[in-house]
Amino acid sequence: MELLVAVYSLYVLALIILSTTLNLIICYIILSKIKAIEMPHLFILSISISDILHTSIGLVSELCVLHGATSLKKSYTCIGASFLTYSFTVSNIMQMVMISIVRVIALKFPIFYFNNCKKMKFRLGCLFLCYFYGFLWPSFPLLGWSTYEEDLDKRRCSLDWNLTNSNSFSYLMFAFIFCYIFPAIVLIWSLNVTKKTVDEQRESSFRKNRPNEQMEILEKVYLKIFLCSAIAYFVIWTPYACATLLSIFRIKTPSVVFTFCALFAKSSAISNALVNCYMNKSFQVHLNEIRVFSCFIKENRVAPRITNASVTEETQA
Repeated sequence: MELLVAVYSLYVLALIILSTTLNLIICYIILSKIKAIEMPHLFILSISISDILHTSIGLVSELCVLHGATSLKKSYTCIGASFLTYSFTVSNIMQMVMISIVRVIALKFPIFYFNNCKKMKFRLGCLFLCYFYGFLWPSFPLLGWSTYEEDLDKRRCSLDWNLTNSNSFSYLMFAFIFCYIFPAIVLIWSLNVTKKTVDEQRESSFRKNRPNEQMEILEKVYLKIFLCSAIAYFVIWTPYACATLLSIFRIKTPSVVFTFCALFAKSSAISNALVNCYMNKSFQVHLNEIRVFSCFIKENRVAPRITNASVTEETQA
């Protein structure tokens, strides 16, 4: 048992350090290296800050509960940490969805993108909607629709998976639909639209016998990031969603399985950074300027063929 607690603690601690480090580097590069902060930069910066708060508040409180420093039963610290973790998680998911929609607009309706998406009011409005949506659903249990209770493995506060309240079932089903199914549908739709748009633009270029090599590279970047975002979303959140569904329908699940699914879902704090930034080649150019990382990053073979303007556009992707 002590070995399990030690491994659990080391994993959580490693997750806190890794997530905080990666996201702090992202914040540093966006704020100091990228001069023109576009809408995608704003959302990536927001997601990184949310991930730092999410891991530092949620996971640190989990370590405190694990080692007996904080009470788990109805303590304000535990419920507050659960509320903030839930809020930041949902808002981050919605920001990923919003970024995917913006990327579709940039590919399919470039004129609308440049005329509207570059306005600060539009950017802040979209960001506000994501955070409003993210904080709305965790607020309902505080207002009486369901409640915050001990998690199934009794290691953190979470939603009422044991259905101790009569109205918890309806809340959990609505939360499952609007916080998991709805974002999944939008991500699949975005990926499908992006692939079709990229194929159509490529076909059009060949018809005109003027293949735009620079545009083709950028389109591949869009498609790759979309694909990785969708895969990461489903791989990370599906086990947790399935485990919670089993508990809602009174199907017994070992607490170890639920613990694994919950911790695996928290790794989204790392996947967001890896997908949105560290897989973007133009971001790697900025990362390469940091001496510590320069020896780990391979030179970009297609970089000489891309103009400075395209590098800026790729960063915006």
